[in-house]
Amino acid sequence: MATKFFGTISLVLIILAAPAAVADPFATTIYDSSGLVEGYDATTTLGSPTTSVYDSWEAADMDISMVYGAWGTDNVALFAPGGYVIVQFDTPVVNNPLNPYGADFIIFGNSAFLGQAGWVQADTDMASYAIAEGGAAFGVDAMSVSVSANGDDWLTFTSPLAGGLWPTQAYSAWDAQAGAWDHNSPADFTLPMNPNLTPEQFGGLTAVEALALYGGSGGGMAFDIGQLGLDEISFIRVDGPGVIDAFAKVSPVPEPATAAILLLGAAGILIRRRNRK
Repeated sequence: MATKFFGTISLVLIILAAPAAVADPFATTIYDSSGLVEGYDATTTLGSPTTSVYDSWEAADMDISMVYGAWGTDNVALFAPGGYVIVQFDTPVVNNPLNPYGADFIIFGNSAFLGQAGWVQADTDMASYAIAEGGAAFGVDAMSVSVSANGDDWLTFTSPLAGGLWPTQAYSAWDAQAGAWDHNSPADFTLPMNPNLTPEQFGGLTAVEALALYGGSGGGMAFDIGQLGLDEISFIRVDGPGVIDAFAKVSPVPEPATAAILLLGAAGILIRRRNRK
């Protein structure tokens, strides 16, 4: 009997660990847009944030990091004054109490921390490349953000604003042997940054040292729709001028007790089914 029970538990663990079909965490549709700078396309804001760009000056692909922001007409959307984009998600963004820090969605721009030793190059060692004192950054925009459940009725955040900190960090580990970001350790674009962080905490740290402050997050500016008294939304509007790279839902973190209940409940169902046979 014990063998059957533990065999059942193993089966349940496999079921719970198996990848499930989930909704796309990134914006999937351009609902409307206007006022883009010539050559730029609003559809570049759909899907995952940019993880690398081809830098013609370096003649190399450059990974996006906290010290090297996304750029280029193929990767980001640049809006002139008065320009805007409205994106839609395939399923609603929900005000979920299990979301880290209470945040519900994240907007990615192209800001980046300034370095103490010039611009990042293809052979820059991120383990020694230090961020400027005070956490100074460039590419910081101040773009208004509004949200809607139906695409017609809108509420606007007074704070925060899109396009500011935090810089996108595509990978959460540095491969010292290869002298490059570890592509086997992608950052989590659905995990918001700790809202208690300040730019000053990054000043003087190397990019690799600063990874600890990111805590696996892919960066971006996080928003809580609960601040506006909303339970869910499907549309996000950003008004320029400025640069937008992507939009993402925050992934909730299941409570340990909830996971245990799911495990035991599933085990009980399987045991009863076996006993009936």
